[in-house]
Amino acid sequence: MRYVDGPLDGAELDVTDWADEDVRGGVYQVVDGWEDRAAYEPDEDGDPLVWRYRGPVPG
Repeated sequence: MRYVDGPLDGAELDVTDWADEDVRGGVYQVVDGWEDRAAYEPDEDGDPLVWRYRGPVPG
């Protein structure tokens, strides 16, 4: 999976062992130097392995 936009733009995460519903759900990712987490999820009807930055989420 590849992060697009935001603080993790271009980074990748191995989701090989993840269930399909977990991949489609995205993540709230911890970012070094941030108090908040970064919300990433795939675009609806988009590639489930491309997660787009949705904004900060209070940690």
